[in-house]
This record gives sequence, C-alpha cells and structure tokens, in this order.
Amino acid sequence: MVVYGQDYIPEPLIGSAAVYDEYKIYYIGGVDFNKDYSKDLSPKSEFFYLNCNPNSKDTFIKWTDLKSQGVNFPLSLFHIADIGGVNQDSIFIVGGVRVKNANDIYRFNIKTNELSIPVIQGKAPPMRAKMNSVSHKGKIYIFGGITGFGSNTTFFNNFDILDTVNLIWQIGSTVNSPVTRSEYTATLVNEVIYYIGGRTQQYILSPMTEIFQYDISEDKWSLKNTTFANINDTPGPRVAHSAVLYDGKIFIYGGAYFNADTPFGLPPKEIFVMLDTTTLVWSIPSINGPADVPKLAYHTAALVNNMMVVAFGNFTGLPDNANKANNFTYAFYLNNEFPWSIIASIDSTKSPLNITDKLPTTNTNITDKLPTANTKTSQNPPFLNNKVVIVGLMVGLVTVVGIILVVIACRRKMKAGEGSNHPDDQVQISRENTPPIQQHLTQSQEHSESSILLQESSSQHSSN
Repeated sequence: MVVYGQDYIPEPLIGSAAVYDEYKIYYIGGVDFNKDYSKDLSPKSEFFYLNCNPNSKDTFIKWTDLKSQGVNFPLSLFHIADIGGVNQDSIFIVGGVRVKNANDIYRFNIKTNELSIPVIQGKAPPMRAKMNSVSHKGKIYIFGGITGFGSNTTFFNNFDILDTVNLIWQIGSTVNSPVTRSEYTATLVNEVIYYIGGRTQQYILSPMTEIFQYDISEDKWSLKNTTFANINDTPGPRVAHSAVLYDGKIFIYGGAYFNADTPFGLPPKEIFVMLDTTTLVWSIPSINGPADVPKLAYHTAALVNNMMVVAFGNFTGLPDNANKANNFTYAFYLNNEFPWSIIASIDSTKSPLNITDKLPTTNTNITDKLPTANTKTSQNPPFLNNKVVIVGLMVGLVTVVGIILVVIACRRKMKAGEGSNHPDDQVQISRENTPPIQQHLTQSQEHSESSILLQESSSQHSSN
C-alpha cells in the first residue's frame, strides 16, 4: 500500500537510525545531499515516524514529521538510537557525527515528544560513529565504532553499556571480543548478541564465517564459526548492511563491498541471506516479487510483525555519475515465500506506480570480483557510495562559514566532472592551512565516490 498526497514525505537520507515502537518506526538524523544546509547555521536533523498500524486506516503507512512539532535534534548521522528508560518509553541517541554537542546523550520521550539531554553518571566513553547497539532490560550495549577519516581513522573495541534506568555508564568485558569493529550488525537472540559483518581495520572486512557472540548474563565473549547450506551460495563480506531477528533466524539484507579494483561500491555476494541461530547455518532465501531486488547500503531496517521494513540509504553497483539515492520504502515479508514489495515513497516527486522497472541496476558482472565468505579481504573503500556532502562537527561560526564555502566549491567541481580516484582514498591537494573539518569535506568530496564523510574533531576525541 502506498499513501500519496501526504502533507509530509521525507527526502532520501543516509546515516539515519531507525527505532520501532508500538507500530511506529522512528527515523532519526541522516543527511540529504539535495538539501542546502548553508541556509541554516545551526541545522537540525530530520525526526519523523512511519505509522505501521493496520488498524489506523486514516494514518496507515503515513509519515509524521516531528521536527516541525518542535523536536530539534542537531544535524547528525551514523549515531545509534535505542529504546530505554524505566518504562521503556524513551529513545536514547548516542554518538555519531554531529554539528554540535557531539558528546551529549539525547533522550526522546515517545509519549510526550520531548527531547532532552539527561545527566549520565560514570566515566563517559569516547563518542564515535558507525557502531551498532542492542537494548536489553533497560541497558544499551554499544561496541566498537570509529572516529576520524582516511588514514587518520581510529577503530575502537570499547564495549560500553548505558544503563538507561539508573542513567550511568558501565563497561563490559572485552576479553575475547573482536579486536575492533565498525559498520556491522548487532542482533539480540535471547540474551546473546550476534555481531555479523563489518570491518575490523580501515581496509579489512570481516568474513561472514565468523560470528562473535556476547552473552549478556555471563558478560562473556565467544567466537563461532558458521557453515553453509549450499557451498555455492556463501554470503560475501559486507559493511553497512542491516539485520532483523524473526522466528529464530537472523535475516541480513544489503550492504556494500569494496576492494582496490572496484571504482565504486558493489553489492556483496548474495544480497539477502539468513542465519539459523540454532544450527549456525547460512542459507539463501528464494525471494518472490519483482525481479530486481534493491541493492542498498547505509539504509535502515526494522521488524514489524513479519515484515522487514527497509528505508533510505543508497544503491550500490552504480557509477559515480548515477543518482544513487533510494526514494522508496520496501517490505520483505519473512514467511516461507519471502515476497517483497514497495510500501511507501520517500521522495514526493517519485511515482509509486510501475517503478520496479526504474530501479537502478548495473550491467557489471561482479561475481568474479567478489571474495569467498572465508576470505578476509583488503579493502580500499570510499565510506559511502552516494554524492553526499554534510556539514559536520562545526566549531564556531567561522568554521561553519568555511564549511559552507567548501560545500559550494565541491558541488561546483562535481558538476564540472572533477574528481580523484587516488588509491589510498586521499586527494592530492595542499591542506597545510586547512582546518580538519574542511580537510575532510574536501578529501571525501573530491574522491571519485564523492563519499559521505566520517569526521571527528581532535578536540572532541581528546575531551573524552
């Protein structure tokens, strides 16, 4: 079902967080490349929800904007958001790349739509981005993540626990944990967290044959090896994918794969895969529906009954001059037949009718370029595949103005066809007198992928 003619329809976003609660999927943050952030020196994040309650006929599959109702969360992306609080009626937002107040923890009250900054006791951990989280009994478990960019990226194996009931930071064990990890998925199965995919170093992806598990009750890590129902259908390594748990199985969708020979992000081997949490056997569901299953990365996913609802992100497997933004919301029905469909539009300029034949596709035969699931691969990825520029981590008005000028210059260069495909993801330009934030914008934008950037100020890192 596609609802059209709504008062509010969100634009395509990358780097958002999605939280499901009582038939509503809340979407928090992210950036839209087509939006001009220079018009606002203190830009705010998008904050809205999708109503998935089939009993509410007038508002079923309808978007509701909360930012226009006074929910003012600073522009942010690659943060985590999870349910917490004494009554499990709040969403806590942690980390990410923000325009300001990067160290603050935000709390959104679902009942009152109030956004606040609670005082958290204990030693605050370093704030980072591109991690994932799990909420269990009022505690949010956060592992890994990264700060910095390019050759200055720092990977973490911190394991921090936010007690949202008592509002205090705790530290979990890292004995036998992954050395580092970012852009993975974390899925709670009973009281065990399954960590799947992602990367462990700047250019190394984690194989899908290795699943790290963390037992919450025992505060204990272990490494498990997976097998395959069919050796010919082994899932390839990936970053920026999504996962949901349904009927004892973890469903993995999408993601991106990079290596030194790929000029842009490719879909991983096998887009939609399933892990049986009892046998630890991977299998490939036979998906029914339109032939071209969308191939997304850096998207969001939420489980609504038996539906895996996928939204936002960008398409992989497309050259730099293609429009990679995803304009639709999809539903994968996790039953025996695994049908999928488009349930809502994101961009109001797109028609919901007969759109499956318009989904981005690639004629590239990528199978022979993909590694096996047992291979740890050396990667040379741009951080994202969409032509997106963000205003990031601003330090004062002068820096803001400088960023705006860089954004404008980068957009002009893009339109003129300028770019670089330097192998170490660095642009060969002089940066001696360029502030770190502007360096990151320039470096990432001039790369042939025109990546979204992950940047953190050195002052933020040192303050933790």
